[in-house]
Amino acid sequence: MKTVLFFFVVALSVLTTHAQEQFKGIVLEHKSNEAMQQVSVKNLNTGDSVLTNKSGEFSLGAHQDDILTFSAFGYRVDSLVVTDFAVKRVYLSGIADPRVLETVHIMTNSRLKEEMEQLKKEAKYANTVSGGGIGLSPSRIFGNGARNARRQYKILAQESDNRLVDTRFSAKLIQSLTPLEGEDLNIFMAAYRPKVSFIKEANDERLRLYIMDSYNAYKKLDASEKEKLRLKN
Repeated sequence: MKTVLFFFVVALSVLTTHAQEQFKGIVLEHKSNEAMQQVSVKNLNTGDSVLTNKSGEFSLGAHQDDILTFSAFGYRVDSLVVTDFAVKRVYLSGIADPRVLETVHIMTNSRLKEEMEQLKKEAKYANTVSGGGIGLSPSRIFGNGARNARRQYKILAQESDNRLVDTRFSAKLIQSLTPLEGEDLNIFMAAYRPKVSFIKEANDERLRLYIMDSYNAYKKLDASEKEKLRLKN
């Protein structure tokens, strides 16, 4: 009887250890923050897959350390390792030609700031311990959730910087100072786009001087040099 009970306990322990749990999350388009439906979510370890619903939500059986992939037409395939079963947000980035200038930003600036603040909270490494001190948690420092949050924060921070440059280094300002238009304007804006560090410290007068100096340099280029800039950017 003891032997049977022993094997029953062992079998129950094995089943519990390897039992699947439902991994739940929501898939969002990283630029617009809009929910994405019909995204394929696949567990590479089990081969099971599901599609996200109209709200971008999904639920898929998984074990800890399983690898999930997320794929949709027109978007880069992303993946994550299951480290816990808290609801996760997954952002997919579109596959776009880097030479195409983006002129429309779907996510509002206020929403962008809100998302960045939320990701900051998710990426925190510390836990409060008794006595009011701070105890570092290795699982949170190196956990997949924290890594994803830090990665997404970097993406949104880059988007925020890009918007700042676009706002000040605008076609309207450039055309008020130069006769550039059409293809020449596009080439000029791509080739002489200033770094965000310059935009943050430069006042309006310095920015105007930068544009005029850049335009004077652009005027000296011949057709072949301008074509090289167009292809490069």
